[in-house]
Amino acid sequence: MSALVAGVGAYTVLLTLLLAAGEHLSKPAALSAALAAQRVVPAPSVVAAAVIAAEGLLGVAGVVALLRDDGGPLLGLVLAGAAALLASYAGYGWYVRSTGRTVPCGCSRVEQPLTGWVVARAAVLAGLALTGSLLSGAVVPLGRPDTVLLTVLLAATTFTALLAHLPAAMHDPTPVQPPARVGRGGVPG
Repeated sequence: MSALVAGVGAYTVLLTLLLAAGEHLSKPAALSAALAAQRVVPAPSVVAAAVIAAEGLLGVAGVVALLRDDGGPLLGLVLAGAAALLASYAGYGWYVRSTGRTVPCGCSRVEQPLTGWVVARAAVLAGLALTGSLLSGAVVPLGRPDTVLLTVLLAATTFTALLAHLPAAMHDPTPVQPPARVGRGGVPG
C-alpha cells in the first residue's frame, strides 16, 4: 500500500513540476507579468526565472532518480525540495490573497486569478511531495514496469490533470451580489 501512496504522490508532483516548467517556458512573460501585478517581489523577472529553473530542475532530477534502481535517496531529496517549493507557493499565495487584491496567479500561460483554490492546490501538492519524500524508498522506479507502476502512472496522470485544472474549474467569475433590500409593503428599497 505504501508503494501506491508514495508512488502516486511522487509521480503526481514530478509530473506537475514538469508541466508547470513547460507552461512557464512556453510563455515566460506571463509569470513575470503576474508577479509584477502582485507587487510583492522586488524583481519579478529574476524571480520568474528562478521559479521556472527550480521547477524544471526538480522535475528533471526526479525523473533521473526514477530511472535509477537505487534512486530512492535522490528521489527523497528531490521531493523534499519540491515540498519546500510548493509550500512556499502556498504561503506566498495565501499572503497575496490576504492583501485583498485581485491579481493573476501566473500559474500557466493562461491568465487566471489567484484564488483560494490556487493556494489549496499548492498545499495539496506540498503534502503529496512530503509524503513521497518520506516514503521515497517505496516508490516503484520507471525501470521496473509492472501492474503497480501502471496503476501509479494512471492515477498520477489523472491527479495531475485534475489539480492542473482545479482553480479554473472552481473559479466563478460572477461577482457576488448583495441581496436586494425590501422596504415596507414589499417594495425594494
